[in-house]
Amino acid sequence: MSRTSAIALLVDTRQALAADSREKPQHEAERHQQMVQDVDRLLLNVRVGRTLEFELEFPNRVHVIVSN
Repeated sequence: MSRTSAIALLVDTRQALAADSREKPQHEAERHQQMVQDVDRLLLNVRVGRTLEFELEFPNRVHVIVSN
């Protein structure tokens, strides 16, 4: 997947996690917030080229290899 597509996927995933966390009970919302933070960190790393491969669990499990 291109870097641009990987970034778009991460942005979409982050938005879906944030929206989903608003509808969850407190203990699950906290878990989703941690997942949002993890995606934020991953997003930054993909943008600057430090991460070339990653897996996402939400909303579906996917393995991504980033190409330049």
